Amino acid sequence: MGTKTPLEILVIGAGPAGLSVAAEAAYHGFKSILVLEKGTDHNQTVRQYYPEEKRVDAEYKGQEAVCAGVFCFRDTTKQGFLEHIDRLMRSYEFSVAYGVNVDSIKKRSDGLFSVTATNGTEYEAQHVVIGVGRMGKPNRPDFFSQIPASVRKEVRFDIQNLNPEGKRILVVGGGNTAVEFALSLAPKAEVSLSYRKNEFTRLNPMNKQILEEDEKQGLMKVLRGTNVTAISEKNGKPLAIFAEREEMEFDHIVFAIGGSSPAAFLQNAGIELDERKNPKLNEWLETSVGNLFVAGELSVPQGKGSIIVSFNSGETVVEGIMRKLGRERKPEIVSFVPLP
Repeated sequence: MGTKTPLEILVIGAGPAGLSVAAEAAYHGFKSILVLEKGTDHNQTVRQYYPEEKRVDAEYKGQEAVCAGVFCFRDTTKQGFLEHIDRLMRSYEFSVAYGVNVDSIKKRSDGLFSVTATNGTEYEAQHVVIGVGRMGKPNRPDFFSQIPASVRKEVRFDIQNLNPEGKRILVVGGGNTAVEFALSLAPKAEVSLSYRKNEFTRLNPMNKQILEEDEKQGLMKVLRGTNVTAISEKNGKPLAIFAEREEMEFDHIVFAIGGSSPAAFLQNAGIELDERKNPKLNEWLETSVGNLFVAGELSVPQGKGSIIVSFNSGETVVEGIMRKLGRERKPEIVSFVPLP
């Protein structure tokens, strides 16, 4: 579907940031709000990349989990988090269109935005908020295209639908996602975790503690200071080639080395980027294009994002929009949904 009357606010992405923007806007009286999501449900990153038993942490890398707006949560399970978001979404009036992949954002001479989907559908809006994250485009190793086709299917970027029972699995990465992948696989598989640095400096305290305990108990092998430089094939299985140690054969290799900013998409919308290819934003997370905002993970330096940061960015964006319109925000935030 498209839009005939321009929307007040059009949001791209139904993750924590995008849904928070929509809920904040609804709470503060905006009536025509639409969220476009390319996936089949909200929070696709959580659904795709988080193991079923994974905790969803409010506090991340020592950042105090203080909620600023209508969306909030406490540490819970993956399923508990998704159910909590379901309840929150039912409490605020806004629409979500699933299966819509946005191709371009153009600001017209009349000040409105034309947002075009890959299927040709066009949407008009007064304000547009980009709420996509980095994990939608996982980083691949430089040598990915040289991995033999015979084993490439065993090289993955998430652990969804991966049967670990009795398998040898290598997880590559040193962030919370990589460690959580390794921890969730370790009870059923022979797991090795490869990290290019000698110390894990980006982990939240709980992940760091559990990793150290599992390593001491021999539940997984941690290969510190190692770089995977290539993947070959041996006995029909992927063979990891390291710069610093002997090669190792595995059944599966999982890369969790972060994601990249969709720089080309942002630049095509006219957004100015800094030297790190991140959008230049003002205090209300507005880009160099007036009334075009960025919320969530792309609004903070890489590695500084969290679900609470994404939730709070929704409050910041909506306050910025209201200030531009000369409207006052409600003095008190009232959550209609109890925290999990």
